[in-house]
Amino acid sequence: SESQIYHAVPHTRGASIQQEDRKLQGEQAPYGIAMVQADELQQGQSPVTVCVVDTGYGLGHPDLPNSQDHGVDGHSPYYDERWDVDPNSHGTHCAGTIGAIGDNGVGVTSVNPDPNKFSFYIGKGLSDDGYGTTDAILEAVEKCVEKGAKVISMSLGCNYCYGQAEEDAYKEVYDKGVLIVAAAGNGGNDAQMYPASYPTVMSVGAVDSDRDIAGFSQFNEQVEISAPGVQVLSTTTDFGDFDYSYYDGTSMATPHVAGVAALVWSHFPDCSNNQIRNVLLKTALDRGQAGCDEYYGYGIVQAKAAYDLLSAEGCEAGGEDPDVLSSAAKGGCEQDPDYVPPPTAAPTPFTCDATTVTIGHNDCRLQ
Repeated sequence: SESQIYHAVPHTRGASIQQEDRKLQGEQAPYGIAMVQADELQQGQSPVTVCVVDTGYGLGHPDLPNSQDHGVDGHSPYYDERWDVDPNSHGTHCAGTIGAIGDNGVGVTSVNPDPNKFSFYIGKGLSDDGYGTTDAILEAVEKCVEKGAKVISMSLGCNYCYGQAEEDAYKEVYDKGVLIVAAAGNGGNDAQMYPASYPTVMSVGAVDSDRDIAGFSQFNEQVEISAPGVQVLSTTTDFGDFDYSYYDGTSMATPHVAGVAALVWSHFPDCSNNQIRNVLLKTALDRGQAGCDEYYGYGIVQAKAAYDLLSAEGCEAGGEDPDVLSSAAKGGCEQDPDYVPPPTAAPTPFTCDATTVTIGHNDCRLQ
């Protein structure tokens, strides 16, 4: 299929925190951590690998897991650009929301603050300028899967860039038991951005500190869930100058959801990606119209509520798994948290009588 050019979802970068305050006083908990209830749930005993497919990772940032102590590894499809250098800083900011080190007295904490209880793999799907080709992104995704990632966070996209080959590729990843989370887009319109709008990908909208949908957050039938994405404080880097900054965007909301998925999954390793996804939807904090809507999806992701439901009901709280996981993946408000696979009995043969019969979209006409 025709290759598309994807980009880091456009976002607003605020002043770096150190410009405002040379000393980040102790450690801050960005507002999003409490909003998604990550501060109410400890990490579990079954560490999950989270892959961040973005512009790279500021390896060496004092507030982020490193290779030596925490085994952070990665891959770059760009022969002259490294996964562990991120002059763009977009990927590093997203990674910080998922897993900046907590309880170290500096900087920020995150959804998964203990670097020994989860692991990062970094796929440099986008180059330093924030753009990337379909091939490079899929190469990064495939490497994530190969390295055992259970959650893939993708704060990137391309409007109206549907591709059958790509849809098939993400379907294959989903069928391997991986949960893919991507940004809905920042156009403030109803355009479908990809990969977020593929049925096997969770499309994430952005809310502000008042839990209201952001004006820039794209809305459509594939938006599935929402999370903090306005004035999000996280880790940044600029050629070795490690810092912290406030960014806005569905790019910032996406790692909140990916991080919560990993946090919850670390307690229930036997659940499938489909079940974790559905439980996150069932326990999301409903906003906007009652039930699922195209702005907030099912609502704002809630870590503790998801954990509580799984504790009470087990993985079945997320529905039954079909033989092929992707057959339960519809995306957006069509995603059914109580999915039950259809019975596998042989279908009744369909016969025509002497008149024209219309069943659904199947016209049965006299031959």
